Amino acid sequence: MATDSDQLPPASQVGSNYAKNRNKKRKSAGKRFLQNAKGFGRKNSFGRGAELDQEEYSYFVGILEATTAISGVDDSEEFCTMANNVFEQINGKEIKTASNQLSSRVLENLLGYTDEQNLQHLMTQFGDNFRVVCCDKFASHVLQKALLVAMLRCSGALQPAKNGTGKKQKTDIAREVTYNLKQDFSVDHRKVCAKFVKKVAKFLLNNLEEFVWDSFGNYVTRQCIMNLAGIAELKMGKGESPEVRKLVVPEKWFKLIIEFCSRLLAWPQFSELPYSEFTSALLQSLLVALDRAEDKFQLLQLSEKLLASFLLEASEDEEESETEPTKKLPKVFHHDSSIRLLEVVLSVVDSDFLKNQLYKKLFQGNVIPLSQSRMTNFAIQKLLNNLSDKHILEVIFSELDEGIEEILKLGHTGIVAALAKACSRLSCQQGKFVKLLLDALHCSEATGEKLLTSVLKLMPPEVLVEQSSAPINLHGSIILQSVLDFNKPIKMVTAILDTKNDHLAKIFTDPKGSFVANAFIGSKFVGEKSREKLVRHLEGCYMDLALSLHGSHVLELLYETSSPSQKESIVRELAERLAQLNSKPWGKIINQKLRVDAYRQNPTQWKNARGTSGQQSVEKAQDGSRSGKKRK
Repeated sequence: MATDSDQLPPASQVGSNYAKNRNKKRKSAGKRFLQNAKGFGRKNSFGRGAELDQEEYSYFVGILEATTAISGVDDSEEFCTMANNVFEQINGKEIKTASNQLSSRVLENLLGYTDEQNLQHLMTQFGDNFRVVCCDKFASHVLQKALLVAMLRCSGALQPAKNGTGKKQKTDIAREVTYNLKQDFSVDHRKVCAKFVKKVAKFLLNNLEEFVWDSFGNYVTRQCIMNLAGIAELKMGKGESPEVRKLVVPEKWFKLIIEFCSRLLAWPQFSELPYSEFTSALLQSLLVALDRAEDKFQLLQLSEKLLASFLLEASEDEEESETEPTKKLPKVFHHDSSIRLLEVVLSVVDSDFLKNQLYKKLFQGNVIPLSQSRMTNFAIQKLLNNLSDKHILEVIFSELDEGIEEILKLGHTGIVAALAKACSRLSCQQGKFVKLLLDALHCSEATGEKLLTSVLKLMPPEVLVEQSSAPINLHGSIILQSVLDFNKPIKMVTAILDTKNDHLAKIFTDPKGSFVANAFIGSKFVGEKSREKLVRHLEGCYMDLALSLHGSHVLELLYETSSPSQKESIVRELAERLAQLNSKPWGKIINQKLRVDAYRQNPTQWKNARGTSGQQSVEKAQDGSRSGKKRK
């Protein structure tokens, strides 16, 4: 596997070979890491962790520069060539290389593109040094990546034919995952990968008492449990939630998940686990994995034991550190780690356990104080999002009768949004919700634009007078969307149609406000006449919508749901300012889809060509509104 020469190629040559003519936009985090790495090299400091010599360090700086240059480019062949060259160069030095901050990052970036021989060699080296690798600050990350790649390659042949296709991959890791799932690896290689996953799991099980408390070993254990369940979390951009892929994996792996659960349940110190950041995170991963494995018995066993831990009394020190609302509540509500664990329990347990155990023992009678606490209000949101019992929702409403205004003042608007979604989902308490919301916003008597703006921004009219430029609140948009899906949304429908068209167009061009149009058009409780009125009401503002990224999507929905005469009205208005329409990329898309330029050249021919598409337009509008909701 080693090359004929032990000399590494110059860094400048590496960069020029792989990054030539590549001036793609780089991610700021990766670029910052690269600049720091170069800075360390100039100071003769060759990375944290295991020490590299200057030549090795320069080589990996060059490789990192090359991978950064082609970041965002879907070119698996180029990545494969680079990956195999790198792994051949480090033959015999895998552990040391993985234990350096710079080179471990390079190995992580390229590991998924190695050929069968190089990956198997690395897995053999790691398998002989698991204890060292698991607890190393940098090598543990490479082990996690090797575990993920092995899981993907082993299970790739088990996936349905549609898996990983038909979607544009947004990130490098997403493209790497798809590559490993779809590549035609040999049967023997898939077996080796399966054995590696199982070997890692067995090692972690045998050393669980040690690795659960180790910061790096804990991360490896969590990923191993998730991978055994076929769950791959893909990192997205900064501030974005990770994309989760759920894959088909060998059923035998589920037995290993159960073994992890059994080992932890038998621990004498189990009741302490929810109250440590690392052990709480491990239990969260285990709950998600058991849910994915559909093992209801083990899930119930674990949930019952966790509930017993949650119900412990808080110590005096824990109560003194808390704010007034949550002082006297069970121990679970006094620690961030246990609250996050409770949120996961709420999302995976069955409805009976949630209703008869979690709700009655932890939440009943405590909804107001929990809603008013910064730490615990997310647990109330999770409870509402997973509630399936109308009676429980009625009881929660009785507790919240006097509390919604205070909750909004505290900025815990997610609770009100979750309450609105629960009312919509369970088809109950809808009228009462609208009354409580409008009373809390002091706009019960308001109409039209004033009412609409108060709900969207979740501010009373008297506050909006002083803060007219306040942005649309995300939860305000979600609340309005939910209300439009209520059985009788007439008050909000009327408010929208009574709002001045230019102000309404401004709302629909907003990233959060545009979803209101989706809900209006897609709701089965908004009448056909109201949808027609909305299209007519926005006359004169079609171009404003077309020139906006989000507004152009709304304009497409309006067009597809409108009558033939109204379609022509939309296109006619756009045709009058065709040059302006084409000045924006989304305006060009509108022009292509609606054939605005064709209308301008020959309106009669345009009408004849569009005359047979009426029914198809209605169906597209319904599909469009549904797909639009996914953007949330």
